[in-house]
Amino acid sequence: MAEQYITLVTSLPYLPPFEKAERSPITRLRLEQRLHMLEPDDARQLVIAEALVSWRMSLSKPKSDQEMLLRCRAALQDISHPALREFVEFRLDQQTILAALRQRKHLNESSFLEQVNGGSRWARVISSNWDSPDFKLAAVYPWIPQARTYIEANDAGALDRLMMGIIWEQLSRIADSNRFGFEAVFAFVLKWDILQAWLARDAGKAKSRFQELIKEVTNVS
Repeated sequence: MAEQYITLVTSLPYLPPFEKAERSPITRLRLEQRLHMLEPDDARQLVIAEALVSWRMSLSKPKSDQEMLLRCRAALQDISHPALREFVEFRLDQQTILAALRQRKHLNESSFLEQVNGGSRWARVISSNWDSPDFKLAAVYPWIPQARTYIEANDAGALDRLMMGIIWEQLSRIADSNRFGFEAVFAFVLKWDILQAWLARDAGKAKSRFQELIKEVTNVS
């Protein structure tokens, strides 16, 4: 397995920081062709994780924070790889905190806890510190004050940029922990997803990417 994963990782292109990217260095079709080298169980777990925590959840996108949190918690039972499981839990905690920040304006403490209890380890901590601006979690998650500012200002774009950056950095650390293993592969896939979501914000880049996809489909090598 080690040799095939080295081959897989070295076949992946460099991913530029998402904010500096002009285009994606690889299409999804090309990426999927390389992911065929994954061991079946690793591939299965990546599919589960990507459907849950990728930035561009499409057909499986949950309708509410509660659905997102509970779905992630249930899926953790099917994710056994330590680093991947840790990352899903990281995103679960992040989503719990964001849900609390968004909902504090409209829900009382018991309502929030009722919605997310069982979804994240921080649910009761947040509920117990509902009146604290940062739920007394800023020491653990230094990004909370900035996220709160963006939420209060209804600045969804700035909030997305902040969260994307935090996730990107976390994935980079995971990849560095095993540069030629499954960690590097799933970190690449989820960072690629962030980059795609960022590029989709620009209509011109989106059009260019669509033309690339059409060219690829009609001329697969």
